[in-house]
Amino acid sequence: MAYRPHIIDAQEILSDEEIICLMPKSFVFVAQLIGIEAALQLIKAYGGTTIFIPSQHGMNINHDITQNISLKNLKLLAAQLGNTTIEVPTGISITVAMRNRMIRNQASKESKAKLARKFDVTVRTIRSVVNGEEKLKMNEDRNLDLFENGGF
Repeated sequence: MAYRPHIIDAQEILSDEEIICLMPKSFVFVAQLIGIEAALQLIKAYGGTTIFIPSQHGMNINHDITQNISLKNLKLLAAQLGNTTIEVPTGISITVAMRNRMIRNQASKESKAKLARKFDVTVRTIRSVVNGEEKLKMNEDRNLDLFENGGF
C-alpha cells in the first residue's frame, strides 16, 4: 500500500514559512489569524469546499467548525470574517511538497523502484524529484510595484 502524506503532518516536514507560501493567497490570512496547525485542521476537515463563518453572536461550543479548530480560533475567525463564506483549499501543493521532500530524504537509502512503489508514483517521477532542485510553488505577487525602484 502506498504512503500518502497527511496534511496535518506538514509541520513535521516543512517549516511554517514554507507552508504559508504553499497556501493560496486567499487562505493565507486565515492561516496567519488562527495559526498553521488550526489552518491545517481546517484543510483536513473541509478541504476543497466552502464554509460559512458565523457571526460572533451565532456560534457556540457545539458548532461544527469548533470541533476542528477550537472555540477560541472560531471566535478569531468570526471577529474578522464573521457572517461570510470562505473557500478552504485542498492542500495538494502542501502534500506534494511533503512527498517530494520525503523522497529526497530517502533517495540515498532506498532504490528508485522501491520509492516509486512506496509513494505510488512512477520511477520517472522519482528521478525528476531526486535530480531536480527543490522548488516550492510560492505565492508570489505577480503585480510589479511601480514605485519599488524609483518608479515614475
